[in-house]
Amino acid sequence: MGASDRFSRTIPKDKIGGTANWELRPLAGGTRIAGSAPLSVRGTGAGREQSGYEAGRAQGYADVMRNAQQARAADLQRLESLLTQLQGRFDELAVQGADCLLDLALDIAAQVLRREIQTQRDAILPVVREALALIIDAHAHPTVRLSPQDFELVRDALRADAQYHGCRLLADPSIQPGGCRVESPQAEVDATLATRWRRVVQTLGSNAPPPEITVEGPTTDATHNPGRR
Repeated sequence: MGASDRFSRTIPKDKIGGTANWELRPLAGGTRIAGSAPLSVRGTGAGREQSGYEAGRAQGYADVMRNAQQARAADLQRLESLLTQLQGRFDELAVQGADCLLDLALDIAAQVLRREIQTQRDAILPVVREALALIIDAHAHPTVRLSPQDFELVRDALRADAQYHGCRLLADPSIQPGGCRVESPQAEVDATLATRWRRVVQTLGSNAPPPEITVEGPTTDATHNPGRR
């Protein structure tokens, strides 16, 4: 009988005596099967791997947020610089626009003044009366210097008013039409067109010269006292 026959024999049930269940128990000392690891060791490795993953993820998130904040700060700085440049340009344009508007207003004023003096020849009369009112008194004998083009008009107008009979009218070629200069021993009133224009434009922050005004009409080089006939 061969070895295989001995191990392949079937033992009849009635030949089997008392039996007990056989249980596979681990070997002493915690000996493990080759190629495997104790559960406790494998669990620790998985925890470390998970912790490393979480730490890497947190570090990556922090790096992304830091880079995003730096990029945002750089963008804000560039935007602020651009806005500053634009504001400076807007200020320049505003100043240029204000200057252009002022020049336009002065040009219009000069045209209106020129047309008024050329077409309304009696516009000189209120100027002369206001200038005389500043210095005239019972004992004053002021001299009124006028443009030769305005001389006859003013002479005829003041001749009819007794309060101006003490005035001495003088045709002065240096006086532009539309203005006058009143002189007395006590004071002098400069109501020339150039001075009045300069006072107005200086309040506007300008030093534009007065307009040149040419008036067609008779010129007189004379002296006259309205009180004399």
